[in-house]
Amino acid sequence: MNILLIIISLTIIYGLLIYIILKNVNFKKMIYLSISILVFFIFLQIKIFDSLGYPVISDLPKSFDILYVEKSESQFIVLIKDFSEEDIPRLYKLEYSKDLEDTLNDAMTDISNGKRVIGVIDDSNDDNHYGISIKHIKKLVPDK
Repeated sequence: MNILLIIISLTIIYGLLIYIILKNVNFKKMIYLSISILVFFIFLQIKIFDSLGYPVISDLPKSFDILYVEKSESQFIVLIKDFSEEDIPRLYKLEYSKDLEDTLNDAMTDISNGKRVIGVIDDSNDDNHYGISIKHIKKLVPDK
């Protein structure tokens, strides 16, 4: 909630500063001012959505832990934990394809059966648009 308040206040301050600078200028400049404020606000809104947990459409990491998959309408929402970063898991939005559905269904079946699976991006993999291939991780169980 604090980030939203900061961004709204920055937008208001930005608008006021430009208005003060251009208040004695003709109407055409005021239109430019309004458009620049709108573009600035839309840019900040997109950045807020990226940080609030909404699914992103950005590129997938090279290797990742698949935690959960949800099919919704014509897309998949996939919860992924990136191995290269120590951040929290992230939601990714993937476009629907039959091959991708088969790959993700196999991964979810393995996960529900207690197996650990990771996703790897392989550009030579033509099975789906994203190049996702599933690999199994062997669990190391300590001796008693």
